[in-house]
Amino acid sequence: MASKTFETYYHYTTVTGCFGIIDSRKIWLTDYRYLNDKMELRQGLGSFLSKIRTDQRKSFERAFRWHDMFNHHCVFSLSHSPKILSQWRAYASDGVGMAIGFSSTFLKFAGLSLVECRYEDHDTYSEKVARKHELFVETVHNASENIRAENEFMNWVRANATGFYNIVEDLIALKNPAFSEEKELRAIRSCPMGDDSLKVRVARDLIIPYVEVDIWREGEEKSAFSVVTPEIWLGPKCSELNRNSILVMDIGMCDIQRHDCGYV
Repeated sequence: MASKTFETYYHYTTVTGCFGIIDSRKIWLTDYRYLNDKMELRQGLGSFLSKIRTDQRKSFERAFRWHDMFNHHCVFSLSHSPKILSQWRAYASDGVGMAIGFSSTFLKFAGLSLVECRYEDHDTYSEKVARKHELFVETVHNASENIRAENEFMNWVRANATGFYNIVEDLIALKNPAFSEEKELRAIRSCPMGDDSLKVRVARDLIIPYVEVDIWREGEEKSAFSVVTPEIWLGPKCSELNRNSILVMDIGMCDIQRHDCGYV
């Protein structure tokens, strides 16, 4: 048998979430500000700011406030393994749900950036990020010094969103070491306010912005969808009847397994 040429990454979710992804052939990426870890990106941004000059720091903070107001950095969480009990407990209805295995090739085909989370040595990493983006940071500083009117500076920030997107993509990798067991990586899509792909939903008494991303083209054979989702794992408490139901949804040669770890 030929070895596969892609990595498989796993998204832990509820039965409802799994059904929605398979049925719609879409995934939802959530604005980072609405994720479970309330310090997402903020800790990374603080570490990054500590690595640049004080005068640049003030300019960048001024600019990022405007950027953050008019842009959304949305995240779809994945893991390297479908066998992490804490993930089943936290994100898959305490083991009742499922973990969908996604092909890395098709996530990239959908235009998503894949970022490995870093749980250790944030200081060294932030230093590298600061060096990588030093030219843009200096450009931001010069603009802040020369454009004193706030509305004009706001327009400059919006026109230069790509530079901020690139920095955020690097900094979103930083996570608290307490979460290291999750072995997480992230699919990321950044977009401005008003983008057609940006939507909102209600959950946990919050109106949450998210981006809807197609992972299968309209009109493609439904039964070939297993090239996108080559594996689906049933949680340790997931009903075995769901195995039959997934097959009814005609997704092709998807390998349906169970993480039977004795958790009841």
